[in-house]
Amino acid sequence: MLLSNRRKFLTLLATPLALSACGFTPIYGDESPAKQMHGRIALGEFRGRNGFILREQLETNLGLATNATHMLDVNININRKGLAISRGGAITRYNLTGNASFTITQINGGVVHRSSVTAFTAYNATASAYATRVSEQDAYRRLVETLADRITTSMAISAEDWLT
Repeated sequence: MLLSNRRKFLTLLATPLALSACGFTPIYGDESPAKQMHGRIALGEFRGRNGFILREQLETNLGLATNATHMLDVNININRKGLAISRGGAITRYNLTGNASFTITQINGGVVHRSSVTAFTAYNATASAYATRVSEQDAYRRLVETLADRITTSMAISAEDWLT
């Protein structure tokens, strides 16, 4: 029993050494490129309710661009598909699938990074039109916020390649 505990203890001690040996570094470390993105990415024009939600979430994640060196433009495409159909033929559940393609350009320069992210969510339709509408709006909000978070993560992962 004592030998087993000693092995666990030694394994816990060796884990940080093994991770540092393989080149692992925290994505949001003190001097990391991902941390340096904060406040340097200006946001392009966003339209509609989904655009407003996207802008809010991106500003929360990236900070207000006080010293912008790059511009982020995003194009969102959301598809809605009915999944569950009642015996009466009414659709009772919808799937929302979102795709956001984004481009980062250097201010006074060219395109430095292009990528896209996807996400999905779902909502239920009920007999109440009001409840269904509220559920639908909430699903769109969740989807767009998830897309914004995934855009931020994708940018953070690749920031070393394009952020100068």
